[in-house]
This record gives sequence, structure tokens and C-alpha cells, in this order.
Amino acid sequence: MNLRIFDSTDELMSAAARTIVESHARTVALSGGSTPQPLYTLLGQQLCDEQMTWVVVDERYVPVDDPQSNAGMINQTLFRNGMPPSHRFLRFHTELADPQKTVETFEAEWRAYGLDNLDVVILGVGDDGHTASLFPGTPALQVEDRIATAVFVEKLAMWRVTITKPVIRAAKLRIVLVTGASKREVLTKVRDGATEYPIAQATQGVETWWFVDRAAAPASTP
Repeated sequence: MNLRIFDSTDELMSAAARTIVESHARTVALSGGSTPQPLYTLLGQQLCDEQMTWVVVDERYVPVDDPQSNAGMINQTLFRNGMPPSHRFLRFHTELADPQKTVETFEAEWRAYGLDNLDVVILGVGDDGHTASLFPGTPALQVEDRIATAVFVEKLAMWRVTITKPVIRAAKLRIVLVTGASKREVLTKVRDGATEYPIAQATQGVETWWFVDRAAAPASTP
């Protein structure tokens, strides 16, 4: 496990932003939630004029102006000062009010943009080991022949749409942001070789950098 441990969230986010900028990535997939928001704000302060494609990793099936919307959050952080004309933003169109149609539209736009493998995918991890909207025990984990898929997550009583595990694994680099003591147990288990968690299935055996704060650092880490 390529583990980088930071004493503060600010240091972690600054290092992640620097890594992405210095990678000269041109296709970057962005996860939602509260953890990456400071990173996106930092990236938004240094957007380049070269062509970039930003891709939403997954989405709660809510309108884009809903506080839970990942695309909405990205608009308010990364694109707070506007999106350069050379940049493109591929999101899930939840306004279609049909999860399967939303997935098909996303895949059509992916192909229209001429996308192949992503350069960087930014991921998070839940206390249950989920990443993107790939939750333990859900059929989305088994999808191998699609760019994206829709899944009803029973424990959340909500539809989600997400890029698939093969797309995440095919990217050149995965960056996993992990903060907070509640993530320590699952991170320790993944570090020790557990494979049952979606985050492990999406990252093991492919280049992945873990940016972790001290509270989430796996047990017995010096």
C-alpha cells in the first residue's frame, strides 16, 4: 500500500492538489462527499487553460441543485470562479428522472468526448469499505462490461449512479483520500490484504496512492 500520512487535513489536501497538478492529468474523475471539498477548492484556484475533462465518479439520484448532489458540490468548489472554456464537465444527468437513462446518457457523452482510460480517479472510502457508489453486496460490484451503472442501495433507500469498477481500475492512477478515526479499521484491514471491501477490489494490484490523516492511519503504522 502506497501510504502517505499527514498530520493535518490541510497538509493532506495541499499534497493531493500538488500531485494532481504535477501529474499533468487531462482527465480527472472526482468523487463527492465532504472530504474532498477542500481539495477541489484548491484545484479551482489553479485551473489551467489547457483542455481538461472532469468526470463525476458517482452521484446520488437527486437534482443538481440539491445539497446532496456531488455535481452541485463540484460546481461550488472546483468551478466556483467559473469553468474555463477549454474544460469539459461530464456529470450524471439526474434531471432525466430515470436512473438507467441517466447511465446511458453518461456513457454516450463519455464516447462523444472520445474518453478512454482516465488519468486520475479521486476516491473516498466509507466506514463499510464502499467507494464511489460501489457498496458491499450490491450488483454494481459485478458489472464488468459498462462504463457506468445504476444501483439501488437498500440501506440508504436511494438510487445511485456510478462509474464501474473496471473504469476505476483502468485509470493510470487512483488517489484515495481518507480522514477520520472511523476509517481506521477498514483501512487497516485493506492494508493487511482484505479483499471483501469494494475499495480493495477497486485498488488492489493497480497504482494507488493513499493520502491519509493521522487519525485514519492504520494500526501499527509508525
